[in-house]
Amino acid sequence: MSETPLPSDPSSTVSTTHAAAAGSMGELFRVAAPLMISSGSQALMNSVDRMMLAGCSEQALAAVTPASLLHWTVICIPLGTVLYANTFIAQFAGARQPDRMLASFWQSVWLALVAGILLLACLPLTRTVLSAAGHPPDVTELEAQYFNTLCAGNPIQLLAAACSCFFSGQQRTGIVMCVSMLAVVVNFAVDYFLIYGSGPIPALGIRGAALATVFARCCELAIYIYLLTAEARRHNLPIRRECRPDAVLIRRFLKFGVPSGLHYFVDNSGFTAFLMLVGKLSSTALAATNLAFSVNGLIFVPLLGFGTAIQTLVGHHVGAGMMHHARQTVRNAVLLGGLWTGGTGILLVLFPNQSLYPFFLFADEQDRGAGGITALAAQASLLLQFVAVYSFFDSLAVVFSSALRGAGDTVYPMLLTLACSWLVMVLPAWAVVHSANPSLSSLWTAASANIIFTGLLMWARFAAGRWMRIRLTGDRSD
Repeated sequence: MSETPLPSDPSSTVSTTHAAAAGSMGELFRVAAPLMISSGSQALMNSVDRMMLAGCSEQALAAVTPASLLHWTVICIPLGTVLYANTFIAQFAGARQPDRMLASFWQSVWLALVAGILLLACLPLTRTVLSAAGHPPDVTELEAQYFNTLCAGNPIQLLAAACSCFFSGQQRTGIVMCVSMLAVVVNFAVDYFLIYGSGPIPALGIRGAALATVFARCCELAIYIYLLTAEARRHNLPIRRECRPDAVLIRRFLKFGVPSGLHYFVDNSGFTAFLMLVGKLSSTALAATNLAFSVNGLIFVPLLGFGTAIQTLVGHHVGAGMMHHARQTVRNAVLLGGLWTGGTGILLVLFPNQSLYPFFLFADEQDRGAGGITALAAQASLLLQFVAVYSFFDSLAVVFSSALRGAGDTVYPMLLTLACSWLVMVLPAWAVVHSANPSLSSLWTAASANIIFTGLLMWARFAAGRWMRIRLTGDRSD
């Protein structure tokens, strides 16, 4: 497998030499595997925080997931917009327009910088927003500490995401994987010391977990800057020549990228609202839900990398006018996604307790009684059965929504996700919480229905074929 970067002459043809044929299973696996590992590493980074915070207190464990989901809800619109540079770069590569590839990269950098600074305005509002959820005051304070620290690192995270698109959009996904894994190593190396303290380092608890994540993001950005500088020097790339803001391209970014970011927003805001409703039952129910979602994240987050690969390949094939290769890529993706979620679902059904064990490694022995960790693990094990059932439909939603976004059909996935998450999940969950006999199983039934409906309706949209008439590059489709 060889990776040929953008040629030094931007007027020349962009070509990438790959052993696998276009649209083949080999091509999909080559591009997707590093991105799945990369996305999985981000899930691992989040899970490390939860594993270590389980030893702090049940309040810290209950606070970390709502706070991280709220942070994701806040950042996902600008992040989704910035990451849509991946699709622009892929389509311009397929259309053989290297100068527009470089210009697309720089527009994502400017958007990342401006959006990251604007998001700092969220900091004074944190406690007011979190208090409205009705969680216990001690949990709310911990949520605010975690969220504010992550939010302060938003400019770094957005800039690193923009830099990653330069490589992933050209299908050079191995670089993205290596950088992400290095960030995970950094996070893991400093997490324990910042949470529990050691020597001159004070115990910072949940704030330390967030600081470790921000520090890892800083290292990630520094590595990307070094790689981009080395790339420009080694291949004499005219990267700086295209660095000026391009009003026309930025408008196209906003037209297609903002709905892509809104897709993440409406999905995650729905799940954030769902978690807030679960928290009204009890802190134990919230902690059990957080554990189940943490295990689910280890399955789902790699699918996000898988989706990025689908988006990249579909965008490249659409830009090149090879619609049959785009369709074949999606068929292969459905098969691989089903194998991944089906296999992990079987493991959750057979070994639920073993799936939860890593999250209790740092728990104190006195917390393992019938009223502590044991009871919490039993409730979380039940919720994993829901995860096992809906994960396959989750893969369908990711595959087809990613394919649609790769072709430029970004509005429908956003509207569908909005309708399903709020009408099928949040509204019924609100009714359950305010009923005479609310139960955690009823809440999770609503969440599962949302994912099942979303997966099936995304499939129907792709099958309708409207995506084949859209072209980001402005060319007429075949």
